[in-house]
Amino acid sequence: MSEPRQRARASAIRLAVATVAVALGPGCRCDGGSTDSATAATDAGGSDAASDAGPFACTFPPPLVGGTAATDALADAPAHCGQPPYAWLRDPSLGSVLATGTPSSYTATTLATLAAVGGITLPRPPVYDASLRGFTYQTQDRGVLVPATAAIAWPEGLPPDQAVDVVLMLHGTSGFTDGCGASNNVGMQFLAAYFASLGHVVIMPDYIGLAAPGTTTGFLHPYLVGEATAIASLDAVRAAGAMAPADRGGVCPAPRFVTWGVSQGGHAALWVDRLAPYYAPELTAVGGVAAVPPADLLAQAERNLTSITDGTALTAAAGAAAAPWYGLDGMLDAFFVPPYDADVPAALAASCDPSGTLDFSTLALADVFQPAVLNAAAAGMLGTLDPFGCPVLENGLVSTSIARIGPGTGDPSYGVLFVLGESDPLVDPTIEEGSFDTLCAAGMPLQFLECTGAGHVDAALWSLGEALDFMDARLAGTPVPPADLCNRGAAVTCSGTP
Repeated sequence: MSEPRQRARASAIRLAVATVAVALGPGCRCDGGSTDSATAATDAGGSDAASDAGPFACTFPPPLVGGTAATDALADAPAHCGQPPYAWLRDPSLGSVLATGTPSSYTATTLATLAAVGGITLPRPPVYDASLRGFTYQTQDRGVLVPATAAIAWPEGLPPDQAVDVVLMLHGTSGFTDGCGASNNVGMQFLAAYFASLGHVVIMPDYIGLAAPGTTTGFLHPYLVGEATAIASLDAVRAAGAMAPADRGGVCPAPRFVTWGVSQGGHAALWVDRLAPYYAPELTAVGGVAAVPPADLLAQAERNLTSITDGTALTAAAGAAAAPWYGLDGMLDAFFVPPYDADVPAALAASCDPSGTLDFSTLALADVFQPAVLNAAAAGMLGTLDPFGCPVLENGLVSTSIARIGPGTGDPSYGVLFVLGESDPLVDPTIEEGSFDTLCAAGMPLQFLECTGAGHVDAALWSLGEALDFMDARLAGTPVPPADLCNRGAAVTCSGTP
């Protein structure tokens, strides 16, 4: 749900590049499940399945869940906050591709032109032509196999015997129900194609509950629930290797990835870091970028429930959308003042932009939230409020009970760039400076970047040059300079600042 005063910020990068949609036109829409694999393979450019034959083996390892005492302990009992018990499936179909859509193609010149039309200054010029297609793949949720959708983008013209690293691209808030994912958004398709034009295979998952047209999830997207989003994202990376070669243009994706996430996607990137060793240890995560992430969900929620902020409506959305995942949807009248206990979930299910339901320019906090919720937030005790405090704690990176066991343990090249905006009204930078310190103290290899004068979307865009340099260094195996690790300096002028 978009915040009342700065609606564009709720969608992070998606809305920052939305003006590109006019130039792209309807021909560049991407339907994740509209075309079966055989038809899509016929439509795809590049090499056919023979590209995986011969002396070079373009193979992905089979999916592995758990595998050690520590990882099996979580995989066998991941339920929290009073959920019914379940276990993560160890199923060979995880990441398998169920359907593929019709590809779209972008020349390097077209990408540069579209950026100019959209008023976007690219930190690097596109190098390769790129293609993109949507697809449906197999993932799981609370121990049950479910379909999800994503987009894959790849560079054209690479030799089929060259393994290409994967960029896992995690989008910001785009909605809360099927049809609202990034793979069906032309602005996000442009951004994925741009990353691919720099020489990467790009995987952009829609997250569970945001499936592209043609695929039905059957429940709301569990907004800001770390497990659900990280699992779907890791299975989307697996799908890059499971996809028929012709459906990915004959390009050979390596089972190695770097993550770039913004806003909700920054939160997701931190959860991928947290859960990859537990859920997908066969993949090699090399680090990534978490831009403007709400890592401390508890502190951000307490802020949003103590006074009306740009994030208050999103906190309401998170409460309503996450409740069904925890089995709390029948208790929303203890969180919201009626009729909002029914109206907010209904609005989330009805539209990708349900902002009209909660307009805090005309509403007071007490009109929407129950006194017990507001009192707990004001006292700094929201985490103890039964039953809604536990999900907030468990999905915050600084408060979850899930221990970080890597990835990157003993690898000096692994690191995560933690990007904030000095003037961000949505994700409070002072709170997240504290998150940076807390995560560093727990041993997470973080590098800090705060963009002077940047708002929420600004920080992600203005830091794109630094993000690309950081990701390149991680993929190259370059050690993170020790002086840069966990050194939280002052805000600086980021390279893309106008």
